[in-house]
Amino acid sequence: MNEQVLIIEAGNSATDFSVYEEERSVAFYHVASEILGEGEEAERQISRIFQHHAVIQRAAICSVIPSLTALFLPILENRVAGRVVEINSSLSLPFVLDYHPPHTLGADRLAFCALCSALWPDEAVIALDMGTAITFDVVSSEGVYLGGMILPGLDLMTAVLHDRTAKLPQVTISSSSIPLLGRSTATCIESGVFFGCVKQVEGLLVDIERYLSETLHEKKVRVIATGGSSRMIASAMENPPLIDDHAVLKGARILLEMNI
Repeated sequence: MNEQVLIIEAGNSATDFSVYEEERSVAFYHVASEILGEGEEAERQISRIFQHHAVIQRAAICSVIPSLTALFLPILENRVAGRVVEINSSLSLPFVLDYHPPHTLGADRLAFCALCSALWPDEAVIALDMGTAITFDVVSSEGVYLGGMILPGLDLMTAVLHDRTAKLPQVTISSSSIPLLGRSTATCIESGVFFGCVKQVEGLLVDIERYLSETLHEKKVRVIATGGSSRMIASAMENPPLIDDHAVLKGARILLEMNI
């Protein structure tokens, strides 16, 4: 049996577990991050995975939640015979990182950029992650990190409207089937936040692509998106990007392989 590796992506809303044999994911588990706050539940999740995949030899944790990083690292180190890697800027990377200070670039953004550099080493790539926050990260065709943007995602936008006003209700946007013009306060919020987000993403992509083409003379610019809201937002875009739901997991696996 081929060697298996375990990759954990701990995000603000959800935590994903993927078992890989080489480049192929042979198992995938998805849980809400909030239930992992107790050590017992994290241990239970890992135990369940190892019951079915006893040949896992190495592991990586790609986390934006420090408490979950601290929780999973010792659990993995006690279970895995080989190396356990925490995804961060101190690792060997497939691109040149120009970020200040480098350790503040999120592990998810690092992994996403690693995937982009590995898949398209001769193209400029815009890595667009649309989850709790919306992040843009750009890697040049020469493999240099050029910079990025951080914006609030859909849930953060609706939460702020509710939290910072006296009468606006809390709404959840779970579908792109939203009328352009709302006929209630709730649907007005849904429309304003959703379509405002879509147009914001589209407009920023146009500006970034123009900058890469006209100022940096990039011949080809690729856009790839991931994140919990990516498919919903992309469905309303005139030119939707390529979407890979597991881009961060795949990038973390690449970094694990580079840092054996």
